[in-house]
Amino acid sequence: MKRILLCAALLLCGTVSAQDWGDLLKKVATEAADKVTGGKLTEAAIAGCWNYAAPAVKFEGDDLLSGLGGTAMESTVTTRLEKAYALVGIRPGAASFTFTKEKTFTAVLGKAKNLSGTYAFDPETHEIRLTFDKTSKFKLGTLTGHAYIRGSELQLLFPVTKLVEVVTELGSKVSSLQTVAKLLEKYKEVYLGFAFEK
Repeated sequence: MKRILLCAALLLCGTVSAQDWGDLLKKVATEAADKVTGGKLTEAAIAGCWNYAAPAVKFEGDDLLSGLGGTAMESTVTTRLEKAYALVGIRPGAASFTFTKEKTFTAVLGKAKNLSGTYAFDPETHEIRLTFDKTSKFKLGTLTGHAYIRGSELQLLFPVTKLVEVVTELGSKVSSLQTVAKLLEKYKEVYLGFAFEK
């Protein structure tokens, strides 16, 4: 049902190119393969260097997915996140994550250079725990979210309030993020974050 709604939304939004359909099918195929393997596809594919491409938004639960309102909400949230991320220097070409098979990572997130630490990934739940080195000037501690492979993209997603804390720590208080948090506060299963490409 959700896929039918997504296809209907795409059709209503105007002409969809063959490339868009190809990308959509790739994302659906990788999600299906990941479910069949119990998350092992994501676990195997996460290692490597990933460059920031765009904000990522994931709605879980039926309150936002029931109808085309969720598509409009996702578009609004993505636009606001782009502005908020840009204020702390997170934009394509200026942010990346590199994950190793040995469960370490390094990251560049805009103005925050050379972040590093360790990570743990649970394939069944897709939960990822990023534990940042204490030697960093940024006090990020351990950040828990979710990681998904969708087509050729890695999504790192976090609960709304946690993402606001992280971006605020990396820069200054960002009003665009506060607006997004206010917009989404009544929804419990909304995750925001970053989409990366290899």
